[in-house]
Amino acid sequence: MQNKWKSAFESGLLRTGVFFRSQQWKGFFIFLFFLLLAFVFWFLQMLQQDYEQRIEYPLQYKNIPAEWVLSEDKPQMISALLKDRGANLLFYLWNARSYAIDISVAGLTQTSDSTLQITNRMLDAELSRQLFASTSIISFEPHEIELRYDLLSNRMSKVSAQVAVTTKPGFQLSDSITVLPSEVRLFGSNKTLALLNEIKTKPVSLDDITQIQELSVQIDLPAGVKSEIETVRIIVPVEEFTEKKIQLQVLCPDIPENYVLRMFPSSVEITCYLPLSQFRELTEEKLEIMIPFTEFEMNQATGKIPIRLTRKPAWVTSLVVSPNELEFIIEHHD
Repeated sequence: MQNKWKSAFESGLLRTGVFFRSQQWKGFFIFLFFLLLAFVFWFLQMLQQDYEQRIEYPLQYKNIPAEWVLSEDKPQMISALLKDRGANLLFYLWNARSYAIDISVAGLTQTSDSTLQITNRMLDAELSRQLFASTSIISFEPHEIELRYDLLSNRMSKVSAQVAVTTKPGFQLSDSITVLPSEVRLFGSNKTLALLNEIKTKPVSLDDITQIQELSVQIDLPAGVKSEIETVRIIVPVEEFTEKKIQLQVLCPDIPENYVLRMFPSSVEITCYLPLSQFRELTEEKLEIMIPFTEFEMNQATGKIPIRLTRKPAWVTSLVVSPNELEFIIEHHD
């Protein structure tokens, strides 16, 4: 049975090959080729003739003042009846959506307190910029546009940077991340703006950095809120860090008369981790351990008190106090 099917298949292939090699098939193929060639010449000839065609272009409103919001019923498209060669009209049909008609709102004539006018002449001029010199504009709709707008409420809001930073070993942030400007003016409804005490930037990730970074980042605006600027500048200060050890006296400035305070030890070692550029600036005078006498009295039962640094520069990000507590004795003399 299998040999029978194989034989039939081979026979079919043989007959098909004979047919395609026959004079009848060759004649059909030659006829088809010349028919296609004739269609191409006819189509090219048709493209050289003049036609009228209606084309729709999107309207794009630009340079809108930040404190304005345009009404939702503004026209989104302009429909133009054009006359030109078929080839040009075919180009317009394929590409019309990619060539928007730009309307600069800031330069429009104001007809009332909340209405702007886009004249027929302005629309004609903007439309003509999208067309070939050979194209004639028969008509277009709308002939002119009245734009209505509303004024938005506004308030100043702090800008917070959303930046994830990782540094290579031995490097750290040497100061806080700076946002310039630190505040922006926002526009929106009273209800929306009342909730915006702070506005954030778009998230940014900086990995394995070893030096200061400056970049421009977009503001992440909620729906229905506009800003006078769209981007802010972020400065991320990164430096190489190093250790510095300083011996520091423990101070108690308010010891009452007739009392003697004895501390063991009376000084401690401070190990600071700081930017390399600040190494020489960190001196004993810029650090301080000041413990009020009342705290010693509160810990008199144990005779021990924890030590904390009460003054240091902001660029000292981490430190170790050794020892982290001291023993003491309070003596009273009549």
